Amino acid sequence: MNITDRHGHVLTPYAHVTKVQSDKSTDKNGLSFEGDVYSFADLMKAHPEAVRKATSAEVDDVARIWLQQQETGPRGRSDNEPDDVYATVKVGNQVVATLYNGGIAEMSNAAASAVSGLDEPSLVGPALAQWRAETYARLLGGKVEIADTAKAQSEWTPSSGTAPQYSRAELDAAIAAMRKAVAQSATVDRNA
Repeated sequence: MNITDRHGHVLTPYAHVTKVQSDKSTDKNGLSFEGDVYSFADLMKAHPEAVRKATSAEVDDVARIWLQQQETGPRGRSDNEPDDVYATVKVGNQVVATLYNGGIAEMSNAAASAVSGLDEPSLVGPALAQWRAETYARLLGGKVEIADTAKAQSEWTPSSGTAPQYSRAELDAAIAAMRKAVAQSATVDRNA
């Protein structure tokens, strides 16, 4: 699909188009846009200080992000593994909340509604799990049962959360794939 100005000129980011003075323009499919339209080339001419070549480090960062987004599998253990339970909160014989060593809480919707809006202290790991378990039990009228898998704060190691490391070849392949996708996209746009 191409968008045209009121004179029938096709407006694309790649065409050399000067500022279009139009309050309302319509393309051939009846779609409209309002306001001033600029091409990327005109914006670069008008504001050259806003455009610069990306450094190789910045390009590598974009490639890393792109590669991370392509990954579909998990990168390690989650924070709510069954063998990482700190405690449960029970009301009667029913478990209404499960707290994990990392401080994560899983609970029923009713329990979550009853404890929402709490001002939590800036704790992490088992210390946060303990605070939450005790607070939830008090608010819900339940009791805390510490699990056999509960860890002391000194025993707990936070999830690494580190980004995977990519080789130069992997980064270069990602950059090439992104460039190919952009080139194909531009070809599709021009043919629309």
